[in-house]
Amino acid sequence: MRGHLYCSPRCAREDGRLAFWRPVREILVRPVPPRLALAVLALGAAAPVLLALRTVGELDRLSRQAPPPPLRRPTAHIESVTPGTGGALIEGSASPAGAVFLFGSGGLVASTPVRDGRFRFDAVRDPGPYRVGLMPLSSESMPGAAEAAPTRVAAAPPATPASTEVPARVETPVAVAALPPRPVPTPRPAAAPTPSVSEAPRAPAVSGPSFAAFPDMTRGPQDRPELVVSFDAGSSSRGARQILSALAERGIHTTIFLTGDFIRRYPDIVRQVAADGHEVGNHTDTHPHMTTYAQDGRQATRRGVDRAFVAGQLRAAAEAYRAATGRTMAPLWRAPFGEQNAEIRAWAALEGYWHVGWTGGRAGLDGLDWVSDPNSRAYRTADGVVERLVAHAENGGIILLHLGSDREDPVAARVPQLLDTLSRRGFQFARASGFLDRMGMTEERLLALASRGGNPAPRTP
Repeated sequence: MRGHLYCSPRCAREDGRLAFWRPVREILVRPVPPRLALAVLALGAAAPVLLALRTVGELDRLSRQAPPPPLRRPTAHIESVTPGTGGALIEGSASPAGAVFLFGSGGLVASTPVRDGRFRFDAVRDPGPYRVGLMPLSSESMPGAAEAAPTRVAAAPPATPASTEVPARVETPVAVAALPPRPVPTPRPAAAPTPSVSEAPRAPAVSGPSFAAFPDMTRGPQDRPELVVSFDAGSSSRGARQILSALAERGIHTTIFLTGDFIRRYPDIVRQVAADGHEVGNHTDTHPHMTTYAQDGRQATRRGVDRAFVAGQLRAAAEAYRAATGRTMAPLWRAPFGEQNAEIRAWAALEGYWHVGWTGGRAGLDGLDWVSDPNSRAYRTADGVVERLVAHAENGGIILLHLGSDREDPVAARVPQLLDTLSRRGFQFARASGFLDRMGMTEERLLALASRGGNPAPRTP
C-alpha cells in the first residue's frame, strides 16, 4: 500500500466535510454584479414587512363584519285634499310603522299614525299650503330620521256653503288636534283611578254622518285678536279661588271644564264658578284614559271604551253639576289627558257635546302647569309658564291651564300677570262657545247631526 497515508477516523470526517463545502465556498466567494447584490439585500429586508402586512390584512378580513343592508328612507306623500264645511280632508300614503305630522301655514297642525301604509287628517281648518313629515316608530323604518323630506301641497280651495261630507271612513281616525308634547316624560296625574274597562265588549261604530262632521276644535277663528284662557279642574282646588278672583277683577268670563269628582269634592267652588258667569264644560266624571296613547303613543280607542262608557262618563258629570248648581253644562267637553279620536268624539256628540281641545304643536299653548316634578324636562316654573304662553299667544288660540295644582311653585299667583300681559298685547278674551258659534258649530247643528247617528240625549235647561 505504498504511496498512501492513512489518518484517523476524525481526519477522514473533516476531509469529507471539506470536500462538500469547498465547491460551495467557491460559489459564495465568486464576485456578483452590484445591482444583483442590492436587489437581494432589498428583498431580504422587505420580506418581514410584506409578511407583517399580509398578516394584518388577513386578520382584518376575518374580523370585518358583513356590510349592513341599505337603509330605506321613510317617506310620506299627500295624495288628495278635499275641502268641506268642517275643514279639509287630507289623505295620502306613507312608509309603514311611523307617525305622520301635518304642517300648515301656522306650523304643526296635527299628527296621526300610519295604518296599512295610509294616513288621513279630518277637518283641517288651516288654510295651507300643507306639508307632511314622517317619524319612524320601529326598526323597520330608517333609524334616526326624525322627519322625511316634506311634501308640499297647495292650499285647499275655500269651502262652499253646501254641506260636504267625506265618504271615506277609517275604523279609528285621528283627531286634527295636536297631541300633548311627546317628549314629556312625566305622566299627567289622573283625577281618580281609571275604571276597569279592559274586558268590556266594544260597541258597534256610530252610523249616520261621517266622523269628520265632529271635529276637534283646537284653534278658533284667526281674524280677530281673541283667545280662550281655559281651565281644567279635576283633582286639586289649591289656587282655584285665587284664579277666580283674578278673572272676576278683570271682568273676564272664560270656559272651565269640570269633572264629576271635582264637583262632588268642591261644590262651593263650583257654585262660585257658575255665579261668576263662566262657561262650564264637561271633563267626564272620573277623568279616565280613553285611548292607548299612554301605552303606545297612538290615539286608538281603548278596549272596553264604547258609546255606553263615554255616555256614562258625560252624563254622571252633567248630573253632578246640575245637582250642585241647578244649571246645565254648556254643550262642549274636553277629553281627559287629551286622549280622544273621531270615534270617541262622535259618541260624545250623540250626548250633545262638541269637543274642545287646546292649541298644540311645537309652540303650543299647553301651559304644562300639571307637571309638578322639577326634575322633569317638561317642568316650567310659574314665571316660565307665563313667559311661554305669552310668547306663543296667537289669534284664535286656546290656552290650557288648570284651576288647581299641587305644585310647589303654583301658577295661580301668576295668572293675573298672564291676563294683564295678554291684554296689553291687544288680545281680548273669549269663551269656547263663541269660537264654536263663529265656526258654524252651533248646538242646533250638533243636535241635527247627532240625530242622524242615533237619539241624542235631551238637554234639560
